[in-house]
Amino acid sequence: MKFSNINKRPPHTLLFVTESLTFRADADRKGILQGEVETIEQGSKTAAHLAKAFAKIADSTGPLGRTVWILFMRLPAFLISVPTMQVRDVEPALLAQALQFEAEGITGMSALETKVAFGFLQAENEMSDYWFAQIEQLAWDDLQKAVKQRKCQLGGVLNPGALPLALSDPDADEWLRLEAWSNQLIALHRSESRVSLQVFSYDSPHWRSELKQWLGDQEAVKVSETLLNNRIEMLPPTGRVLSLHNESDMTAWFGLWAECLIRRRGEGAAVLRPVSQVNMDVVWMAGSGIAALLLCGLHAGWFVHQQRYFESETQRLTRVEKEMVALRKQITESSEQKDKLEKRFSQSNADADSVPGTIRKLQQRPALLLQALAEMRDERLIIETLSSQGDEVAIEGVTLEPHIGNQLAGALGESLGDLNWKLDLPAKKNMALFDGEPGPWSFTLKLADQGMPGFAQPEVKKSKT
Repeated sequence: MKFSNINKRPPHTLLFVTESLTFRADADRKGILQGEVETIEQGSKTAAHLAKAFAKIADSTGPLGRTVWILFMRLPAFLISVPTMQVRDVEPALLAQALQFEAEGITGMSALETKVAFGFLQAENEMSDYWFAQIEQLAWDDLQKAVKQRKCQLGGVLNPGALPLALSDPDADEWLRLEAWSNQLIALHRSESRVSLQVFSYDSPHWRSELKQWLGDQEAVKVSETLLNNRIEMLPPTGRVLSLHNESDMTAWFGLWAECLIRRRGEGAAVLRPVSQVNMDVVWMAGSGIAALLLCGLHAGWFVHQQRYFESETQRLTRVEKEMVALRKQITESSEQKDKLEKRFSQSNADADSVPGTIRKLQQRPALLLQALAEMRDERLIIETLSSQGDEVAIEGVTLEPHIGNQLAGALGESLGDLNWKLDLPAKKNMALFDGEPGPWSFTLKLADQGMPGFAQPEVKKSKT
């Protein structure tokens, strides 16, 4: 497969990076492929070497598009299932943190040293499923620098698995696909009400029987397909078999990813994106608008001579305006100073009335915390230590069920809400002490002191520069 030579720089470039090869496809602003797919003799086996591999790829091909999308075969991506009750109505940032801690137990990568992306799949049987991808922060920073050096913008990085559209019929609402990648098998079933995804590792001796059982649990669909890469396995039959070694299948696969990432803005995919991106299309439009304004300014030049006629009158009016502005400023400053003094006086009186009650609350908080723990502790939960450091109180213990720690946190939040303690989700870890079964779980619940509201804060005077 050979990429057609064009002088015009494309708006978008998609790079499918495998362990030894890279496949390139260009697309326009609507996500429609331009030209053919190009094969480049350069790949990357780890995310840590992806930045260096990108530089070599860029040197081995024509000018890349203004926005670059990288589908990296070795990008860690997997399925995470968490209790729906634990993540219901949770803010996106807190949800990402909770999923990071779950992923840390799978990959061993610290949650503080990785960049993550996730996409919601379904909520069923009191569990919520997410398609999760992550990369080491250092590798991400190196890749962004390498892309920027090529005067490109990084649109996003993702695992090529779990394409959220059917290759056989992109408009189909219900379909099934088996994707045989080099390190794992991804099974994806989509219906009008849910998306079911399962990942099978070839290292498991029972993956075929597990796949058969999973297929038996899915609803029948009219559109079914199998996508093969470089792994040949005896898989259950489907309506159509496609291979990325086939040029037409590769082009169709690239085209659907282009539509998903560009036109549909990555809907249904776990795409690692830069924190802030500059839309180059908007920049080009703004540049065109500025050029048009300059042209209008040139045509308006013959009106400049009229300005001289009004210069003297304008200067006189400007002096009068400045004097009026200065007078209004003095009046406003005097009024603001008066309001500040009255406000501080009122706040000081309010603080004087609230001091005794505030002191009583501060004295009672430790006893109320101990009372709440004694009354609300579940029999399957043991509190081992209660420690305080700075403005934070840490409760550590062991529980037989992972969700009991969440229940304790919720009960404490309702009971101690008036004492200005902020409770975070408990950090849990499977101690794996039971033979063949998960559990027990150690947990750490932290209460952060938010202080007592209502006191007047001293006014900070700004230094004049």
